[in-house]
Amino acid sequence: MSKIKLQIDYDYEFCLIGIVSSEKDYRLCWMLNTVLDIKLSKTEEHEAGPSKHSMYSFVQEELFREYYLLANKGSTHFLIEEHKHIDYFLVVKGLQTDEEKKNILDLIKKSDMVSAAYLIDVPSLKSKHNLVF
Repeated sequence: MSKIKLQIDYDYEFCLIGIVSSEKDYRLCWMLNTVLDIKLSKTEEHEAGPSKHSMYSFVQEELFREYYLLANKGSTHFLIEEHKHIDYFLVVKGLQTDEEKKNILDLIKKSDMVSAAYLIDVPSLKSKHNLVF
């Protein structure tokens, strides 16, 4: 009898913004809600292997977008090992133009709570599988 193997190709087509901030996750979430006019709220922790990471989410139905704020530093490991200097990741799923991505990034950078923020190329990450949820 032959075996059937299931191959799953994950969709990594989303905007990923790395945020460096010394603020607590709930304060950063409040700032993002204010600046981006969204309503992120606390959800169950994201599990990536043995580590659990704080997560906030919001679905913007009229634009078919989903926003997720994830803490990089988890209970035992980093979510994305290649970017240990980043404190949080903002994941924006849904269609967006490059100009919209830049506008989101610019709004985040203007905040006093953020030391640095930049776009990250998802396909180039070794541990991108940790961003699947």
